[in-house]
Amino acid sequence: MYVRLKEAFPQYHVLAQVAFSALITSHNLKIRNQFNRKVTDFVLLNESLQVLVIIELDDPTHLYKVEEDKFRDHMLHEAGYRVLRYTEIPSVRQLQKDID
Repeated sequence: MYVRLKEAFPQYHVLAQVAFSALITSHNLKIRNQFNRKVTDFVLLNESLQVLVIIELDDPTHLYKVEEDKFRDHMLHEAGYRVLRYTEIPSVRQLQKDID
């Protein structure tokens, strides 16, 4: 997926395995504990290092984690991020369509 993202967006930065704590902040310990050890698969940044989109690549085990994934997506949406989920690596064309 990393290679495909670089092919689709050579002008952007691709980060892999980014901690939620690098994307979301809170001084409230109860809220922070909800995302403290969570990691997202990929983050796409523009030239100014602003987050364009967060990308999750779900393997078959995610079929049993629908509610957990919804909660994770909700946290990221609440923080102002766009999240895309894929169950397989999309084509360059599909990524460009979904992200641009």
